[in-house]
Amino acid sequence: MNPTPAERVATILRDEFAAHGVRLPDIRADLSDPHQPRLELGTVPLGTGFALLRVLMDYQRLLKAERARSERRG
Repeated sequence: MNPTPAERVATILRDEFAAHGVRLPDIRADLSDPHQPRLELGTVPLGTGFALLRVLMDYQRLLKAERARSERRG
């Protein structure tokens, strides 16, 4: 089964945090409303706020790009 756009974004965010030395294994997509998918973050370790802000600033852009890519395919 192919991952949804929100699931792909969750994977991208997990990878982005890892690139900044931040391990957040508990990032998942909440797909209860397919028109408004959400990302759920687990506990954020102390001192990672700036990395969190830096990565999350791109969240909307990433999700929008994934949706556009999905729409072009189908």
